[in-house]
Amino acid sequence: MSSLRGFLNPANAMTSANLVAGFLGLVAIAHGHLTLAAALVVIAAICDSLDGTVARRNGGDSAFGTNLDSLADLVSFGIVPAMAVYMGPLNSRPFLGLTACSGLVLAASWRLARFPLVKRSSYFLGLPVPVTGVLLMTMLLFGPRFGITLLAVLTASALMVSRLHFPTLRGAGRATALVLRGDYRRRLR
Repeated sequence: MSSLRGFLNPANAMTSANLVAGFLGLVAIAHGHLTLAAALVVIAAICDSLDGTVARRNGGDSAFGTNLDSLADLVSFGIVPAMAVYMGPLNSRPFLGLTACSGLVLAASWRLARFPLVKRSSYFLGLPVPVTGVLLMTMLLFGPRFGITLLAVLTASALMVSRLHFPTLRGAGRATALVLRGDYRRRLR
């Protein structure tokens, strides 16, 4: 695809909305509007949850869309929460706060870079970046102190790059069905 027109489709529009919501979240943080920034991250999460479905239904699943999705997720769920926690509770100790937030951005980028290499239908390897972003932004609305916020950022960073399995919706559904049928020995693939 050499023309821009080839990239214009509903799925890429949803992903672009995710990215714009992330950018607007950064602007909201810069102006001290944490609640608005959190709402924009939730909007980004809604767009992120829909773009893949839209792509599969419309046959628009492409390398361009996949790459755009990772970039949008890094901004909306990695950089926005890192900026929010730094400008909030972690700002009281600038060096430690910047170090932890830089680690959060790196962990999110590494998690996103690893995702296409270890894609599974029943689980995610490491905590998904969108989940991390939404959880951190939600936590900030409750006004946590420095120690709790630092612990949350460090834990989230470690979980994103971990080798722990986090179920996908499809994987959770299959696991629930196995348990309800009483077939505990069968492993999910």
